[in-house]
Amino acid sequence: MMIWTLAVRNVMRNRRRSVITVLSIAVGLAALTFLWGFIDGMNRQMINNTTRYFAADAQVHLKGYHDDPSLDRAIEAGARVLETVRADPSVAAATVRLETTVLASRADRSRGILAFGVDPAQEARVTDLFKAVVDGRGFSGADDTGVLIGEGMAEALALRAGDDLVLVGQAYDGSVASARVPVRGVFRTKIDDLDGYVAVMPMAAMRDFLAAPEAVTAVALRLRDRGALGDAVQTLSARVGADHEVVGWPVLLPMVAISIRFHEVMGFVVLTIFFVMVAAGVANPVLMAVLERTREFGIMLALGTGQSMLFRLVVAEAALLGAAGLLLGNAIGLGATAAFGRTGIDLGAFEAGLRAMPGLADVIYPVVRAERSLAISVLVFLIALAMALYPAFRAATLEPVAAIRGIGEKFSGGRRGSRGQTRSPLPVFALIATRNLLRNRKRSAITVFGAAFAIVAYVFLYGFFDGFGEQLVDNSTRYVTGHLQIEREGLRRDLAPELAFDATAALAAVRSQPGIAAAAPRVQAQALISSPTKSVGVVLYGVDPALERGLTILHRTLVEGSALEAGADRDVVIGRRLAEKLGIRLGEKLVVMAPGVAGELGTSAFRVRGVFATESSSFDGAMVFVTLRASQRMLGLGQRVSSINLRLEDRADVDRVAAQLTPSLGKDGLVASPWPRLLPRVADMLGLVRAIRTVIVAVFFLVVALAVMNTVFMAVAERTREFGVMMALGTPPDAIVRMVVYETVALMLVASVVGYAVGAAVVSLLGNVGLDLSGFYRDYSAIPGLTGIVYPRLVAGSLVGPGVGLFLASVGVSLYPAVRAARLDPTAAIRHT
Repeated sequence: MMIWTLAVRNVMRNRRRSVITVLSIAVGLAALTFLWGFIDGMNRQMINNTTRYFAADAQVHLKGYHDDPSLDRAIEAGARVLETVRADPSVAAATVRLETTVLASRADRSRGILAFGVDPAQEARVTDLFKAVVDGRGFSGADDTGVLIGEGMAEALALRAGDDLVLVGQAYDGSVASARVPVRGVFRTKIDDLDGYVAVMPMAAMRDFLAAPEAVTAVALRLRDRGALGDAVQTLSARVGADHEVVGWPVLLPMVAISIRFHEVMGFVVLTIFFVMVAAGVANPVLMAVLERTREFGIMLALGTGQSMLFRLVVAEAALLGAAGLLLGNAIGLGATAAFGRTGIDLGAFEAGLRAMPGLADVIYPVVRAERSLAISVLVFLIALAMALYPAFRAATLEPVAAIRGIGEKFSGGRRGSRGQTRSPLPVFALIATRNLLRNRKRSAITVFGAAFAIVAYVFLYGFFDGFGEQLVDNSTRYVTGHLQIEREGLRRDLAPELAFDATAALAAVRSQPGIAAAAPRVQAQALISSPTKSVGVVLYGVDPALERGLTILHRTLVEGSALEAGADRDVVIGRRLAEKLGIRLGEKLVVMAPGVAGELGTSAFRVRGVFATESSSFDGAMVFVTLRASQRMLGLGQRVSSINLRLEDRADVDRVAAQLTPSLGKDGLVASPWPRLLPRVADMLGLVRAIRTVIVAVFFLVVALAVMNTVFMAVAERTREFGVMMALGTPPDAIVRMVVYETVALMLVASVVGYAVGAAVVSLLGNVGLDLSGFYRDYSAIPGLTGIVYPRLVAGSLVGPGVGLFLASVGVSLYPAVRAARLDPTAAIRHT
């Protein structure tokens, strides 16, 4: 009990020192709490929006349908399965669906989509899709007609409510199914995959279209408690039998699941850095406090205090400060998280980036979770105690007489000088500042270490995010698009064959421009590719095999077969994920259908020559490559092409090169589109990463700045008695302030050099070997351009502003204790404790 009494008195005796330490703990804890709440808020919003609009909490299929969704695996006894599902007490509502892949077109525009037949009355009890209709009206009964489409599809096909849409697909019996249906309404969910590639019609109309009078492909259901999904899947699986499968939303929505895991992995990296920063922020003030109390501890030991008791005293003080930091940190962190949980954090400026993650809205609402707060609090408290162990051990092992006399803290750099020594050009108080730093090397080292460590963490955090963003762009452009695409306006939206052009003049103009490493003509079209059992909507690329090798590295990613060659006009190269969807193997034949230039449907059969794998499912599952001549012949283009794609020597020059090409291209009605317009999903993803980085770095900068400022503040504040002695000896107050500024500038310069050098070395090392995060999450290929290994990259421009701000803040904060001490009466300053 006496230990705790002494600890309380020591903590209260030097309130300033205690406040600095408590603030170090509290700010770190508050930052950790808020960031975790922000990440949880994003994840909850994604799950809520994607499941409530259409996916539902879970679905029941015939065994194997999820991996191979074809009409051959439709449920014949749909009504019986529906009643079985509804009988489960965990299910709030359920409905049947019939799904297929079709080619949707209007005039000269088309795209591959998913078409769903639904029971309007029952669907409204499971999902909120009908509430999202913004043009026209939703379904209200089983006798309704027409189709609902998403806003993205409506824009791509130039449709609005009342227009007709043509659907072409594969019927239940394998024949060609086609229909012209009116657009009843247009919905807006702000989920790109749903708004751009889903059409919904009444079940009766879909069954008539597919000639499937009784079949259903899924029973979609909403649970009473989504948190009990695991238990519900088990009980439902037992109810429906082994010939059916129950699939929860994480499997139905792999992009959502991997995005959530992606957020958690990013959070793990960032929170690890934060925990290390909190540890350093706690260790520095505690170690500084022990250092400044060396004489006090020496007196205690001389008076008979045992070493173990002194050790326990220092640890008890750290425990009290840690507990106070937890109370204050939780009050700030939970309070801020709860406040923003009500009002939200408006990230509307990054709307495009947010849409890269399905279900994210413009406003994010952080979430308070008790188990998260408890875990963070326990970890921070343990860190505070752990960081006090070394200072406590050092205090307990002091030699009493040496501690009282302060031996070991003196400057031993030699004699003051000699009569004939050259006079230094530095101001006298700059020289004194230098001697002060060398005189108390431990204090100087602690200050430099604290600031340098914070800078290293800061450099690594920026390098991690910059490297991640660069990797997204680099992987995507070198696999698919190159850096620039010459095209007619509207090609990327429609991929219409009517927008093709003669490439002769444009190629000549492009090849005369400096900075262009490669140029290759292409044909691009929306197509439907079919195996004997299944059809999938894809983008068809017609390429010149020789020129394409200079544009992309797709030929290096082949895992089966060989790349296209000139003259191989009956061969096709497809992605591994697409091959799995179609159940097709090397050497087998596929049928490709696409709208031709005259409005007719172009059809050709191709043999699978090669299979590629890029680690991106959006590429591997949606692109097919044939020769340029084969695509031109199939679509009736003659010698015309859809685009000319360019690779630049330096991607940073993309806007400059586009501007240089515009005058010559504009004469022929062509435009030069840079990669952000070619890969909007990647650009949006990059925008999202930057939005997240903005929030995280802002909080991190606050933590780093406070940690550095706390260390500097304590280093100056503990010297009040020293300043009093100097003033008693005639030193002017303004000279003391100048001396402190000189010392702080010198310390921060050393810390900056060390911190940026070590940080750059760490980023450079990891930039070469990579940071392997693939073990933390699966299916990262759902995010375009993302691989399992992140290569940090140092971008100097990202660090200049914050680095200067951190330096100035550290120097500025040292002025307060110096000015305060300089204003004290010398006698009062000398007596200060």
